[in-house]
Amino acid sequence: PVPSESARVALLGTPSSVGCGHPLRPLLGVPSSATPRETAKSSRPPSIPHFRQATTTAPIARRSVELGDGTSLDLVLVPAGQFVMGDAEGKSEEQPPSPVEIQQPFWLGICEVTNRQYACYDPTHDSRFESKNGYQFGVTGFALNRPDQPVVRVSWHEAMGFCRWLSQRTGMQFTLPTEAQWEYACRAAAASAFSFGDRGHDFSRFANVADLKLREFATIPYAVYQPVAEFIKYDDWIPHDTRYSDDALVTVEVGRYQPNGWGLHDMHGNVAEWTRSQYRPYPYDADDGREDESAEGPKVVRGGSWRDQPADCRSASRWRYPEWQRVYNVGFRMAARAAE
Repeated sequence: PVPSESARVALLGTPSSVGCGHPLRPLLGVPSSATPRETAKSSRPPSIPHFRQATTTAPIARRSVELGDGTSLDLVLVPAGQFVMGDAEGKSEEQPPSPVEIQQPFWLGICEVTNRQYACYDPTHDSRFESKNGYQFGVTGFALNRPDQPVVRVSWHEAMGFCRWLSQRTGMQFTLPTEAQWEYACRAAAASAFSFGDRGHDFSRFANVADLKLREFATIPYAVYQPVAEFIKYDDWIPHDTRYSDDALVTVEVGRYQPNGWGLHDMHGNVAEWTRSQYRPYPYDADDGREDESAEGPKVVRGGSWRDQPADCRSASRWRYPEWQRVYNVGFRMAARAAE
């Protein structure tokens, strides 16, 4: 489909280094034509070194879609290619790793959808705040509803509703990325645990995750943010990595941290993200019904959040939630089919 006049396209030589803005553990038809098929390849096991990871040296295409009221949403064109999905050293639900081919390029949001952007669709939505888990004397906690923070507390159904609204508005075919598209885009041709390096890499410039900064979650109850004067071990109750600090307590404005190789921000951390896919075991198979939007059952959530330790924010990390649930640290980003 040809985008409406409200969709502006710009081709850039390289992605900018400046941006556009985990969940709690699980509670236990026909694929949409809006995104290309992903085909699992069984002829080459992922352990074979010559299995080619996707690479691209071509200019990165970007486009900006108008949402209304001077608000826009920026997209980058993710190239077609193949990759190994999953993690042989990860959790059982990430195994076995399997080669997967993304047959067609697709557009993906450079950043997670923000409160400002979501308000163009639903001005009544409130992402609310993160409670400080104690007496607060009228102080509600740490804000999650600032305009450029990622939207949270939206169900999978509500995220898909935003996709349908934007499709009607622009003439493009928007949806959520499939689980395979999401991991492929997150990796950006990297085979390491994170798009920026291995498990021991300093993540503080690349991701908002549960780290040393969360020690400051212990604040006095009379103010939104004022660390306690006498810190004791019982104040340090949120599990976190103690090696580095990303200088963020809860969610931050999207795009603060450095992007991956394809110009995508916050694929690791900040908020976890809904995918279009139903939660099913590996090996990944796009033809087994997991991409059927009408199917009921838990949906896959990817990327981890400010509340999750780095190990749970890897490219291969996956969780599930019921499609009706609104989660305090789960948002989403947009995908769209590229014109053929």
